[in-house]
Amino acid sequence: MNIKSILIIHTQPAFNDLQGKEALDLSLILGSYEQDVSVVFYKQGVFQTLAHQDPESFSQKDYTSTIKALDIYDIEKVYVHTNSLVKYGLENNERLSNVLPIEHTDFLALKITLITFL
Repeated sequence: MNIKSILIIHTQPAFNDLQGKEALDLSLILGSYEQDVSVVFYKQGVFQTLAHQDPESFSQKDYTSTIKALDIYDIEKVYVHTNSLVKYGLENNERLSNVLPIEHTDFLALKITLITFL
């Protein structure tokens, strides 16, 4: 099998629409086919990484728990864009444990070197 290095960039907030869930589903599908997947939560997508969300309180399913399961599919490069956290005042908020911060220059390097999906 020809392994591809793929970057999935999440740009939408959690529970606003289905784009966040669909991007996670794409990550899982590609991971299940043993592709080298990296995930970055960028711009409003950083809201998906916040711990202790309660989507059931407004009749939504909690698909963000899937983020915690990405490593089951060998997706271990899961990042949150630090500049976006700062922009939305979230840099001190608790995030999901498997999401690592990534600086803007490192994010740009990933975008250049990997096949990118927004």
